[in-house]
Amino acid sequence: MAADVPAADALAPTAADRPSASRRRLLTWLLALPVLLAALVVGGAGPASAHAELDSSNPAAESTVPSAPASVTLRFTEGVETGLGGVKVLDPEGKRVDTGDAEHGIGGPSTVTVKLSPGLAPGTYTVAWRVVSEDSHPIAGAFTFNIVRASASSANIGSQGADSSVTFVDGLARGLAFASYALLAGSVLFLVALRPAAVGRFRVWMLLFASWAGLLVSTVAALMLYGPKASALPFSSAFDLDVLRATLETKLGRALSVRILILGAAGALLGYLVAVLPTAGRRRRQVLGGAWALLSAGLAATWSLSDHASVGMQAPLAVTADIVHLLAMGTWLGGLAVMVLLLFGTERDEDGEELPGALDVPTVAWFSKIAMICVSVLIVTGVYASWRQVGSFDALFSTTFGLLLILKANFVTLMIAAAWTARRWLQARLRASAGARAGDPMARKQTIRRAVAAEAALAIAVIAVTTVLVNTEPARTAYAREEAAKPRIASASTPFDAGGSAGKGIVDVAIDPAKSGVNTVDVFVRDPLRNPIDPPEVTVTVALPDKQIDAIAVPVEHIAPGQWRAQGVSLPLAGTWQVSIAVRTTDIDRAIVTVPLKVR
Repeated sequence: MAADVPAADALAPTAADRPSASRRRLLTWLLALPVLLAALVVGGAGPASAHAELDSSNPAAESTVPSAPASVTLRFTEGVETGLGGVKVLDPEGKRVDTGDAEHGIGGPSTVTVKLSPGLAPGTYTVAWRVVSEDSHPIAGAFTFNIVRASASSANIGSQGADSSVTFVDGLARGLAFASYALLAGSVLFLVALRPAAVGRFRVWMLLFASWAGLLVSTVAALMLYGPKASALPFSSAFDLDVLRATLETKLGRALSVRILILGAAGALLGYLVAVLPTAGRRRRQVLGGAWALLSAGLAATWSLSDHASVGMQAPLAVTADIVHLLAMGTWLGGLAVMVLLLFGTERDEDGEELPGALDVPTVAWFSKIAMICVSVLIVTGVYASWRQVGSFDALFSTTFGLLLILKANFVTLMIAAAWTARRWLQARLRASAGARAGDPMARKQTIRRAVAAEAALAIAVIAVTTVLVNTEPARTAYAREEAAKPRIASASTPFDAGGSAGKGIVDVAIDPAKSGVNTVDVFVRDPLRNPIDPPEVTVTVALPDKQIDAIAVPVEHIAPGQWRAQGVSLPLAGTWQVSIAVRTTDIDRAIVTVPLKVR
């Protein structure tokens, strides 16, 4: 970890540092991010889960069942937690008819079942559910079903959203946690590796303490607020011990608890570092730097193992990449923060003595190289994460997550440009130290101050956008959900031959919206020239052999020439349904045709 900083003359410019080469490097960095993002976004992949979605239910949404069910079962697209949520079933008057807590069913963590009171009366029942998906984000929804028949009224469940004050303070806590982590992890690594004497400065010491305390306070706040946020409870419930106990049993609650424990160890090591670092030798600095890097990786893992990276395809690789991404972010931004303090702070004490750890050109040159390595890591890991969570250009440009990702990429690109400006100043300073005219040192220092200040301001913007990103549904699942919600019709056409002189024709069948639940089935009968015809009888049945559902009669009504329709047809499960149409053209001539139609 610790490296001896070479003298300025050891960093004299080479042919590779000519302005034309520098411009080419800048152009490379500015082009790398969007090009890699484009390449991987359109690279294609299987679906990557993030926020869970309700896949199906029994009884199905908007369906009518002939008798009172003993329970309600919800099936989600991924595993969910119910400790901070649950399932409520309300009768038409708004009274709860569920008994006991919601439990995982025989389908495992992705299935939630709640029992119902026996002997429920006919009418419309409302199911309101709230669970936490595997990426630690709370989700909620509601639907209705009918027992025997629909009633004139149904229960009003009101808003299921979290308290606005809880959401606001939780967002602040998450943003503070990201910023504090970056400052804490990177500033210590910068001091250990490049400027150990600077730890004796009061401003630097305050930065270390404030970032450690900020991460601790924000983590405790996030832990206390997660329960109210996930359960849609008021702000005051943050101090409810029962809610806190339920939070500690969740995936995120355990991760935040581990983060607090790691922060305890980090605080002890930080105190030791402040005491010994100014006089520590190279070997001790290497050991201290390695220990701090391990603790920083552990802190990063508390995010990666409880958020988007931990769910979906290639989860182990995604978690590893996310940890590396956070470490690179911290190394860059934390080191940048120390540079800001040293550049803008007073360089001499009240007695006129030079303060320890003054920033010099070789130190900035070394950090410039480290920063570019961090940028490379951030681009590669960031683009990989974007590919997992976006998946297509349509999702990139049509979802909140995708637009925020573009905004973050632009900020990072501007940060690279600011860093390049600082590097150009360094090259000029190094040439001066090699024998060229020094020029105005104060003017050059002002140049690098402006570049570093701009880089720091953009870093704050990046952290702010990142905070919003981690609380936003990934573009891949948001886009898929929006696409699934669009009206769709499953249709097919097939010829039939019932025999006789007028026994041939074409049957068209359509299911709308072709989603599990209530659908409308339309059948069109036409002659070989596709003119509507009205045979004496048309009957329809549906079956789902894959799920052992035998043929169910669908009563169709003749509504127009050549057209029959059945409304309110319950197709409770997703799958490929076999739709059979029997067409009787005479007393003795009859044909049966079957077409497969996919129901989502």
